[in-house]
Amino acid sequence: MNKFIIILIFGFLSSCSSNTDKRNTSENISVTDTIKITERVIDTVYIDKSDKHDSSNSEFYIHERLPEWFSKTDILTENKLQNEYEFHNRLNPLYHEADFNGDGTIDLAIPIKHIESQKKGFAIIHGRTKDVHIIGAGTKIENGLSDNLDYIDIWKINREKINEAGIDENTGTGDKGELILKNPSLQIEKSEVGGGQIYWNGSEYAYFHQTC
Repeated sequence: MNKFIIILIFGFLSSCSSNTDKRNTSENISVTDTIKITERVIDTVYIDKSDKHDSSNSEFYIHERLPEWFSKTDILTENKLQNEYEFHNRLNPLYHEADFNGDGTIDLAIPIKHIESQKKGFAIIHGRTKDVHIIGAGTKIENGLSDNLDYIDIWKINREKINEAGIDENTGTGDKGELILKNPSLQIEKSEVGGGQIYWNGSEYAYFHQTC
């Protein structure tokens, strides 16, 4: 009997020792995983955003921003300008409105570019008669400095009645060479250089140079 009990105890202790070894073995297992990194080379695509395809200078962009009264005229539908010129969105704002010729009706001034020569300038369209007057863009006006006004980067409406002349200016209408105006004029300038006035002289547009 005692011998049987001893055998049972010995078997029990052997079983515990075996389980303990299994636990220790499982705790010491080291699992190693391999992470594979794949490099992808993506081609770089360069998009040439040229002036021709610039959405801000597109025909739709410009026409959508023209004043309503002008859009309703036949100037656009009959291509009075578009056969030789195109509107150009190079200045801010896109256009100016004023009664430049003093007939009591608002006129429109807008930058343009001559399609064949690529020379730049302005078009002034009279609101009452719908006459189109080209300034620059291949056409030199009275006292104008050039038929290409691509250097102009500032333009605004001038409502001064008396406009002082620049150095050696002799094209004014006043006694001291100043320009006296009844109607608004279009002031054009080159930054840090100067400019002058585009004004209606009663029969056509002329240029009055003020600063150099």
